[in-house]
Amino acid sequence: MRKIYFFLVTFMCITSKVAHSSEHFSDHEQFCLQQPEKECLTYINEVIEQSALHSTQWYKAKSYLFDYYYDKNDYASLKLVVEPFADRNDLPKVFKVQTYFYYAKMLRYYNDNERAKVYATKAFNDIQQMYESFSDPMRILELANLQYVFGNKETAFQMLLKTERKFGKSKDPIFNFELHSNKANAYHALGDLENARKSRKQALDWIYPTQHQNKIIVAQGNLARTYQLLSEYKQANKYYVAALGNMVTPSDDIIKATYKLRLAQVNWQAADNEQAIKWLAAVDHAYLRPHHLTLYNQLKATLQQH
Repeated sequence: MRKIYFFLVTFMCITSKVAHSSEHFSDHEQFCLQQPEKECLTYINEVIEQSALHSTQWYKAKSYLFDYYYDKNDYASLKLVVEPFADRNDLPKVFKVQTYFYYAKMLRYYNDNERAKVYATKAFNDIQQMYESFSDPMRILELANLQYVFGNKETAFQMLLKTERKFGKSKDPIFNFELHSNKANAYHALGDLENARKSRKQALDWIYPTQHQNKIIVAQGNLARTYQLLSEYKQANKYYVAALGNMVTPSDDIIKATYKLRLAQVNWQAADNEQAIKWLAAVDHAYLRPHHLTLYNQLKATLQQH
């Protein structure tokens, strides 16, 4: 039993190194608010089909498709739509950068880290040129995110602090959500979970009044995860449950399975085995990533002993 407990606690730490945050080359949620009565993926695909092939609108809609699958953690679908563009040189510059960005993230998910770094470097260099041309603060956040994932985390953190000093008075909820989400990731990587918690709460406070449902879900889940790592299980439970309450479409099934697994884990850690068993039974393990599936099986074996 002690061996299983040690494995689960260790595994929890290993699999929590990188929290998910949104990306803002092409914000699919903002785009889909134009037709709120339609399911977002349906609307994006309609625009792609109705746009002239290789027109500006067609490329924009394709980039929203990349962002949609990335935000939904659907890397299999992301691979299918982004890979055909990865090595093409005849693409519009902004779309090419977006392709590099999401392709690098997809490759990293599949543990193809060397190739991921190649495409991340291409994206980094091109985004840097774009920032120097337009001084867009969102581009700095994208640079910092790439630096965090593929480069030096301390450098990424300093980039974020510089951005906050320069643009910290902005009232844009999306910018502030991204800023504080990325700061939280950096604090987390540097081992400062208390400041990570504060930044995650700031990210949630900025995005909560908006209609950006997926970002709210991400913010709640990230805050819950940080509370979990701080052993504040009541608060972790609260925010995981709140995030689940905001999931209303089948496209959320991957994230839903993960959060239910975390709720099972949180309740097990809080010594509430009855609730842990309940939440674990609610997990559709077909939607779990490989490392989450390992945790699911270990937790199931542990709870079966009770």
